[in-house]
Amino acid sequence: MTVFKFKVRLNIGVKNMKEIKSLGLKSLFKLGFFFYLVVMLVVGVVGLVVMVTGLVTNFSTSALTGALGAIVIYLVLTVVYSLLAAVVLSLSGFLYNKVAGKFGGIKVEVIEE
Repeated sequence: MTVFKFKVRLNIGVKNMKEIKSLGLKSLFKLGFFFYLVVMLVVGVVGLVVMVTGLVTNFSTSALTGALGAIVIYLVLTVVYSLLAAVVLSLSGFLYNKVAGKFGGIKVEVIEE
């Protein structure tokens, strides 16, 4: 039987608590775009290695043409996916800004060294 234990710490009177009132939508867009672009390019490199391995074992002109077409499509879809992820992240930030404006933002503890 697994028992989960949770610690709840009320930070009443903690001096270093800061509230995140809003998020920069432009920075969220850039972060989302480049993060997902890098992730998809890493996945693409793995896929490219698998594709080249398949071409070496079963080489034909039509397989090479299909592989080149797949690479072009993958690169285009990587950019499209990264743009969509960045837009979704920016919309999430926009919604956070609206909710935080009405109800208050997330409070985080800041340690200054």
